[in-house]
Amino acid sequence: MTQREGEIRLGALEELRPTVNFASHAFTEAGTTFGPRIIPDHQLFYLVSGRAKLVVGGEVRTLRPGEFALYGPDCPHAISILEDTVFIGIHFHVRHASPVPVHPAFSIVMTDEAELAASARGRYLLALDGGEELELPPFQTVPGLEPTLMRIVKEYMNEQPGYAMLLRALMTELLLLVVRHRLADRPQSAERGKIEPALQAIHREPEKHWTVAELAALCGYHAIYFSSLFRKCTGENPKQYLISQRIRKAKFHLLSGEKMEAIAERLGYASVHYFSRNFKEETGLTPTEFKQQ
Repeated sequence: MTQREGEIRLGALEELRPTVNFASHAFTEAGTTFGPRIIPDHQLFYLVSGRAKLVVGGEVRTLRPGEFALYGPDCPHAISILEDTVFIGIHFHVRHASPVPVHPAFSIVMTDEAELAASARGRYLLALDGGEELELPPFQTVPGLEPTLMRIVKEYMNEQPGYAMLLRALMTELLLLVVRHRLADRPQSAERGKIEPALQAIHREPEKHWTVAELAALCGYHAIYFSSLFRKCTGENPKQYLISQRIRKAKFHLLSGEKMEAIAERLGYASVHYFSRNFKEETGLTPTEFKQQ
């Protein structure tokens, strides 16, 4: 696939090897400015509270709590703090051989308003399976990012043994949260729309012993056609998908401290033994091993 002007390809999703170069959680007074400048790596600028104006690649946006900006090297940008603000800033390489942080401060280049106004951020494209590409826009809102962002900041500040590798893992998790949110926001395919009633039913009641016929009836199709369509859209047959959703919920309940007996009953299993067997078939671990890890 050729690269067109203004397109910045970040590589394949499964090849991400991010390196966190700097991470901070800071209070900044109204009137503070950063830039115009050009940084040597990527930055994710997330607003915890307050308001900030960002100019990135010719676009101007006022960020509010829960929103963030994403931009990279060779992209002039400027930040103006409009009121007392708390923000989280992460500098990182998307893919780098070493996980060890290299502070970007000495490679930041100051620029001017003319270059800022004339600049273009480009389209950041991430390759997915099947040759598909996903664009990561400059301004986004992704619920639930703040806990992972704070873990990155704490790990960066504390520098405990192995911190560089853990930073890489946490940054990978953060990028995947952003990617999954973008994927969920895309327009739904016509075929997936046909099985949506069944998907919603499974997500709503994973503990119920749904039959293929019941799920097919919710969508208005014959069971054989429905099963074929379901596998095409999800990569699993309805029974496998139901089990996957049960185990996904089981992981949450395990990490929340619930007892296995209660979880097994909650998710419709006749016994803890059957639940544990299902769990190991799906994850390769027993529930106890998963919780310990």
